[in-house]
Amino acid sequence: MNRSTPRILAAAAALAAAPAFAQYSYPPGTSPWYIGAGVGQGHLGVNGTDLTGLDNAQVDDKETTYTIRTGWRFTPYMAVELGYYDLGKYSFHGRTAGGGLLDVDGEAKAKSVGISLVGFVPLNMWELYGRIGYARSELKVNASANLAPTPVNIKEKQNEATYGIGGRWNVGRGWGIFVEWMKNDKIEVDSYLVGMDVKF
Repeated sequence: MNRSTPRILAAAAALAAAPAFAQYSYPPGTSPWYIGAGVGQGHLGVNGTDLTGLDNAQVDDKETTYTIRTGWRFTPYMAVELGYYDLGKYSFHGRTAGGGLLDVDGEAKAKSVGISLVGFVPLNMWELYGRIGYARSELKVNASANLAPTPVNIKEKQNEATYGIGGRWNVGRGWGIFVEWMKNDKIEVDSYLVGMDVKF
């Protein structure tokens, strides 16, 4: 994804919001702004060998993940949302081959910040939603080996698409409980989350 993607997404969101915002105003006592947080489980979609390059490497492929987000719901059916996702910390173990055998242990940690356009389908107290947007992600890999004096630390940043689907139960006028699946197209972690959104 090239560097113009964030500007294109922001322009598209602004163009979509302008006529809708002009036609719709929220009832007194309600707000189009919300903030939310959630926690769940991340499922890593690659095996230990693909992640590390080590033969027969083993990786813990399920870890805790969480999100913090805020959004502007400019109509009952559309919102622009900024979110941070911690995609989990995954431990691995492997052994080198070749001239000498070394046991290698380490962990890979992924996180992401993104902006999304969110579409809603209201169903009385419930609503379904889907998101698509742009994310800036970071993958850190730290590893060390027995008999090796220096650990290995690798950090990789990349631009990618982010997407997901979810549902929300609007418990009260100002807050609701959501469940969500989200994924980025390059960092292969499926996140399954539950959390709460609050209007402010």
